[in-house]
Amino acid sequence: MASPRLDAALLLAHVLGLPRYRLSVEPERAVAGAERAVFEGLLAQREQRRPVSQLLGRAEFWSLEFRITADTLAPRPETEMLAEQAIGFLRDAAAPRLIEIGPGSGCISIALAHAAPAARVDAVDISSAALAVARENAARHRVLDRITFHEGDLFAPLAGVIADGSVDVLVSNPPYVQRDERDAVDPEVLFEPEVAVFCDGAPEAVYDRIAREGARYVRPGGLLLLELPGAGSQPVVETVASQTAWGDVHVLPDLAGLPRVLRALREP
Repeated sequence: MASPRLDAALLLAHVLGLPRYRLSVEPERAVAGAERAVFEGLLAQREQRRPVSQLLGRAEFWSLEFRITADTLAPRPETEMLAEQAIGFLRDAAAPRLIEIGPGSGCISIALAHAAPAARVDAVDISSAALAVARENAARHRVLDRITFHEGDLFAPLAGVIADGSVDVLVSNPPYVQRDERDAVDPEVLFEPEVAVFCDGAPEAVYDRIAREGARYVRPGGLLLLELPGAGSQPVVETVASQTAWGDVHVLPDLAGLPRVLRALREP
């Protein structure tokens, strides 16, 4: 485990129903037998590398708390770069329209709707189980009336629903781990939904589809934001940059210096 002391503290606070700081304030607090059994059960699962977010059933993104299950990808801190870029782009928009492909728990769509009160979002996911969690999270943060969740493959559910050239931002964090890399990934990833993690074939294929099929919906000057795989992102970047629909292609690094976000503008 990368941070066993912190993980244990989070899990113990969860079992006791306390904020974590209270563990320091009350270091002598007794843990009842039933609570101890639950805590030890959670520790055993964590030792198997089940993500803390699944054990807690929640995670934070953009200072908002989200319900997380085994059907949803746990939000990563680096994914907040997508939200940051989109929110900055929409700062002066009167009534922005957005599409998210693969919302999972809904964290990006919900963060954007929360930060831009006039925004409307269409979010498409192939997993009905993930969409159920996303709708619950959207309702919790009181933005469900401005997010429409669609079940299906990429843009298929949006045909005839969204007018061409009417969207300000298209954002996605697609699956980009190849299946033959399964043995090399962090063991925690294997507890997350395969459909959100692993791609069929080379990762650039799904990015190509998102950029190519989504271009029709984005207005001239509109923004494309894609989370990148980090190391090995160059084929993805070249694939998007080769499409005539997109220009001003930039790659933004994360805090580790790895390529993390592709940003491009819709050509006129």
